[in-house]
Amino acid sequence: MCTLMYEPLIAFSCDDISPKTKVARLEELLKTIEKFDVNITLFVVPKNRADWNSCGSLIEVLKDAQTCGHEIGLHGLRHIPFETANPLSSFGVGYSSIKDKILKGLRILNEKLETNPKGFRAPYHHGSKSLLRVLNDLNFLYDSSKIDFTSVLFSYAPPLRTIWVSRKQRPISSRIFHPINLKLWEIPVSMEFTWYNLKFEVNSFHSFLKRNISKVDAGCIVINSHIGALSTWGLQILKQFFLCIKDTGLSKLTLQKMAERHTSLETAKAYYV
Repeated sequence: MCTLMYEPLIAFSCDDISPKTKVARLEELLKTIEKFDVNITLFVVPKNRADWNSCGSLIEVLKDAQTCGHEIGLHGLRHIPFETANPLSSFGVGYSSIKDKILKGLRILNEKLETNPKGFRAPYHHGSKSLLRVLNDLNFLYDSSKIDFTSVLFSYAPPLRTIWVSRKQRPISSRIFHPINLKLWEIPVSMEFTWYNLKFEVNSFHSFLKRNISKVDAGCIVINSHIGALSTWGLQILKQFFLCIKDTGLSKLTLQKMAERHTSLETAKAYYV
């Protein structure tokens, strides 16, 4: 019997890239990341075909990002509430409706960005069993919509986030798994570090990251951001985050690469056992 070791993995993703995204903001993020040799996952909202007609510069930046090794993931279709699930209703959103929206989004990204996303994140993290089955049937490699409720609370409220950071011993890590016995992987989001950061948060985050990143010894950590909520202070925190990862030598991957690695390990384990 061969025992396979699952080394800790870290990924960074950024949501809400869309035809409305300011090119300068995206370029600033990519330039920051380039300094630390990190590839990231950009979740794109397709909107409508016509919305991309005046976005030549943005399209080129996104195409160049892919050439540099960054990943493009699908982030719904129009990013509206209850687009892929309705957590307030037991009836939810039907399989066919979800599938139609995802297929339309895929066609738009294929046409405009010349890409075929293998990863998905639901708008507002509204996932469902129907959504997972659609993604599985459409041969997506992974979904990354799941986030714990406590993580939501500590991610999006600066005062609570600062208290959490000052007391937490290490970053939240989780395991990648197959939901409802599908071949699809679920890669949970650990935390949103950069939701409209304020200046007073920077020192707290720096201390937290220096103190704890080196303690990560198992599982996966997925740090998320939103392009419209990434402030100057958020970029400073990200620089410290990437610097700590570089110093510790932890594997930093796109979400697609993370899922592919787990698929390879799973295949190898099945072979050796």
